[in-house]
Amino acid sequence: MLKKTAQPGNYLCMKIMKKLCLILLFLLTGIFHAQIHNIPQSTKDTFKGYWVYKAQYFTNSVAIDFEPGKDFAIFTDIGTGEAPPRTLQALVKGNLLIIPAKQDQNDYIEMEVIKGKLHVRAKQVTWDNQGNMINNNSRLEEKTVFKRETQRD
Repeated sequence: MLKKTAQPGNYLCMKIMKKLCLILLFLLTGIFHAQIHNIPQSTKDTFKGYWVYKAQYFTNSVAIDFEPGKDFAIFTDIGTGEAPPRTLQALVKGNLLIIPAKQDQNDYIEMEVIKGKLHVRAKQVTWDNQGNMINNNSRLEEKTVFKRETQRD
């Protein structure tokens, strides 16, 4: 019996096919992963909207929105309107929206809707020279309660 030997062209073709299969597997994994993390409509309905905090001498406002296909909320801190608005991404964790702390940008922020009001809690974060968090206080310090408004004034 004669033994068949692999052709150099066949070996190259097999390597290319193997790489293409790996790329296809990677892409399919990403698609299925994205479909798993859809935000429930009830969560979107709970948080989405324009929220206002009225004090004696100023009014602070924020807006929360969700874009189709994204696994995060768009949190826009409008503030009093004197400075440009800031937009941040908020992650959904159970019944909370979480904005992780980012050095030189924002502190840790946690949001929850309780009895139709948006409770915003923040924790100041301290950083070392290497960009590591050094504040190990796990207690949320500041709390602001916003009421939902149907439209902007």
